[in-house]
Amino acid sequence: MTTEPTTYDLVISGGRVIDPANSIDAQLDIAVSNGKIAAVETGINTSATKRVVDASGLIVTPGLIDLHTHAAGGIRKPSNDDFMVSPDVAGVTAGITTILDAGSTGALNVGGLVNYLAPSASTRLLALINIGKMGVANLPEVKSIDDIDQAASIEVIQSAPEIIRGVKARMVTPGITALGNDMPRAAKAITDEAGGFVMVHVGDIVAQNPVAADLTPTLLTDILSKGDVVTHTLSGAVGSLLADGSLISQAQEARSNGVYFDVGVGGRNFSFSSAQAVIDSGFLPDTISSDITAMSRHAGPVFSLTECMSKIMTLGISFEDTIRMVTSTPAEILGMSNEIGSLSPGSIADISILDLVEGEFRFHEASGISAQSSQAVKPVLAIRDGVPQPLDYGPRPWGWLPTQD
Repeated sequence: MTTEPTTYDLVISGGRVIDPANSIDAQLDIAVSNGKIAAVETGINTSATKRVVDASGLIVTPGLIDLHTHAAGGIRKPSNDDFMVSPDVAGVTAGITTILDAGSTGALNVGGLVNYLAPSASTRLLALINIGKMGVANLPEVKSIDDIDQAASIEVIQSAPEIIRGVKARMVTPGITALGNDMPRAAKAITDEAGGFVMVHVGDIVAQNPVAADLTPTLLTDILSKGDVVTHTLSGAVGSLLADGSLISQAQEARSNGVYFDVGVGGRNFSFSSAQAVIDSGFLPDTISSDITAMSRHAGPVFSLTECMSKIMTLGISFEDTIRMVTSTPAEILGMSNEIGSLSPGSIADISILDLVEGEFRFHEASGISAQSSQAVKPVLAIRDGVPQPLDYGPRPWGWLPTQD
């Protein structure tokens, strides 16, 4: 008796599948039906499949997740925003299926993101509201306690928990000089009542104020708790995780309490020397994010999440580990492990296809200091809810790859 082949909407065939959540690293095919992962196995019969993507020689992963972006473009200015990119520029057209906007909007202007940007984006757009009630619409976002509206923040998180996942607080001047740790305490009070997690930016890139270094130990151990996130783990700014070139002990204590640590490359929030010092201490970040803005996309040093992954690989972190840091772990932080971050049958068919390119590549930090690598990660395709999305040309005149020597 002849068995009829299963009909699938999409099959990705012949790729190297890396799925850290399921401990998979093998050449497999992936079948998709009705926007969900239907099968992950060898030799899927594609004779009844509507569309086949040949991934031979490429890497297939769960849809990449960027846990720190500024992608509320159109909220601040009608066009040519010099700070925020659009959700799809940070997302699917860069090979990324889910992004978290980290504090671009606040309690009094996040409505545009929730009601207009998120529904119209092909990328899954989630958000943290800024502890400053107007977000980055008027930097600096926190100058005094009057810039925080706790009641309004609680209300908006509770009104749209499927999009708004918590609160972002930047530990920079003048907020830290005006409020000290009362600023992250306010953020924590909001999420304690409304739900979600707190993400804190450490490192005073605005003024390098010594008070930042005094605040960080208490912030890590007495304010943040399980599920919260520290971003800019590899920063060299005053108030980051380094003191006199060594990792502060409170970082390990916070991690033991369940706090996550994110890279958040950003414009001035990453340094090779500081990164190496942190990693040499045996302290690996949990997630890699871009902190992408309009300024850092074309001029650098961010360019894209895949370039940030490549940059972290120059520090001795394996390609396989970087995949975990942009798939299963951020999905866990977002509380969405049952939906995204893996290729488990029945999960949402968010998939990224990547190319690990050999060459002599050079990566830069904001100061101009650079590091070399023989590999670079290049996006090839994002599949969102089972639908392939077009990739754009890339942030550089020649496309997606970094500078080559």
